[in-house]
Amino acid sequence: MTSVKEERSPGVSVLHISGPLRVPLSRDLEWSVHGFLRGGVRRIELDLAAVSDLDAGGVALLVHVYNLAARAHAGLRIVNAPARVRDLLCKAGLYDLLSKDAHWRWAQAV
Repeated sequence: MTSVKEERSPGVSVLHISGPLRVPLSRDLEWSVHGFLRGGVRRIELDLAAVSDLDAGGVALLVHVYNLAARAHAGLRIVNAPARVRDLLCKAGLYDLLSKDAHWRWAQAV
């Protein structure tokens, strides 16, 4: 089962994700990102250190929450991705986009 733990701080708010990252089991991630954005958070990190598995639905969910943040003029990036998760995202051509968010610097300045 996937779990999402929120850690709010003034500079960067973090979502610690554990377990397999799959849809529909991971919708808590989407709701947490929505909550951060509604609360005015402009920089979000997704800590994937405890993610045990990632499927195509999980990849799509990561892209979806990235797009949610971008539409809200916020930065979102992944950190601490395990090798298997990182390899899958690299093969999909998404690792650089999700780990080095172009909005990150802009969101930091606002």
